[in-house]
Amino acid sequence: MRRALTFVFFSVAVTNAQKSAKGGGPMGGGGGGTPAVDPTHGCPMLNDVGTTTVYGRDERTDNNFSPGENIFGPFEAGFTSQQDNILSALGCSDPSKGYLAGGIDTYTAEQMVAAGCGVTLPRIEGNKYVSLLDECGGHTEDYHFHERLECLYDKTASGHSTKIGESNGGQDLFGMYEDTNQLPLLDACGGHYGVTPESNGEIVYHYHVQDKPPFTFGCYGPNDDGSLVTVSQCRDFYDGCDGDLVTVETPDGKIDYDLWCPCYDANGANSGEPVELPVFESFGANGNVTFGAPQQTTSTIDSDGATIITAGSNLLLCLAFAFLI
Repeated sequence: MRRALTFVFFSVAVTNAQKSAKGGGPMGGGGGGTPAVDPTHGCPMLNDVGTTTVYGRDERTDNNFSPGENIFGPFEAGFTSQQDNILSALGCSDPSKGYLAGGIDTYTAEQMVAAGCGVTLPRIEGNKYVSLLDECGGHTEDYHFHERLECLYDKTASGHSTKIGESNGGQDLFGMYEDTNQLPLLDACGGHYGVTPESNGEIVYHYHVQDKPPFTFGCYGPNDDGSLVTVSQCRDFYDGCDGDLVTVETPDGKIDYDLWCPCYDANGANSGEPVELPVFESFGANGNVTFGAPQQTTSTIDSDGATIITAGSNLLLCLAFAFLI
């Protein structure tokens, strides 16, 4: 779907600075010459991981979105001299300072460009939003979303956020909140068990949009036995999670980053020994919450911005599952 866009975005091509697929075993191709992924639980690296199911509108640009827009995973393919004009438009006086390898999530990539070029991203100039993505979290004339999807639901509404999309396998994706002002505690795929507006009172595995990578689908959960997916299990789904690290620099400093690894721990790192996600602190380190076991743990954001972990009334049943080894 083509639109008249008034924001600045990246349109990128696959570069030769990517990891090559390891091949072998049950892994399938990740798309575009990217590392191989598990054919059941791994998400495509550069192609769509899901689609939207609702209408939306970008208020600044007046662009309208229809159901069926592609949702891509967190990664871009890399920025080279082919993107010099775009980097210049973002404020890079020397575009080469914004060149990046493929396999870096859009949030980190944007901050790397900001650091390399000495600019602030995103920013507003007049009525123009200058960023890798528009304010809805997508970009390019062949439009697709990566982040936020904020134009597709009302973040101020009470109760569980509405459904905004589906994974390639048909699992539901919702806005940020599990209940009014409550963020769900999610596994490494970005999902958890709970009742949704679509489930007729049944407890089902479903996904929520997140502010940080992987943003939507980090992998396709749950595990084959119905348990939530730990960070380590997620990394086993991707050949890209191989520990072959690069150092990237953002305005917040330097970090080690594992290219093409969409599995982020509790500290937001996709490399090193993972700090397990908070949901496993509530339900057992092995994550054995089986399908159908109530799992409605959330984190409430208080007036000071602090996060308070709470659990539903069925926590004891979940714990009974969690400690079955």
